[in-house]
Amino acid sequence: MFRLPKCPYCGFKFDYSRSAKALRQKQIKCIKCGKKIDISYKAAAVAMAVVFFVFLVGLNTIYFFHANSKTILPNLIFTILFIIIYFSLLPLKVKMKKLAVQDEPPKKLKKNRRRHVKSKNNNQPPSTEKNPIKGTVFDK
Repeated sequence: MFRLPKCPYCGFKFDYSRSAKALRQKQIKCIKCGKKIDISYKAAAVAMAVVFFVFLVGLNTIYFFHANSKTILPNLIFTILFIIIYFSLLPLKVKMKKLAVQDEPPKKLKKNRRRHVKSKNNNQPPSTEKNPIKGTVFDK
């Protein structure tokens, strides 16, 4: 449920401070393999915020109606405490995904850089006969 994120390419486990820094960026570079990683956390953060909010409203309501004192100070302390816990757990919800651009390794260049990869023309069947016009009207 709450885990530190891993690099999808090499499996390097990011520490808490690096995953907290990743919240401010869309892409980061892996320390171990050097590849770029896509960061996503917003959907998980919203779901966790809704759960925290519902639980906090329930706790504040129960405390407010069943406490002997009618001050709002304990409810304010609960709210601040829940906000601090939420922001401290947020880096554990970071998801790291591969970029589609980096799936293929780049092709190595040859010594002569003007050369390019030649494509084979597979549309025409190869001619195996020595005389291709034999047996046609031009054979006269």
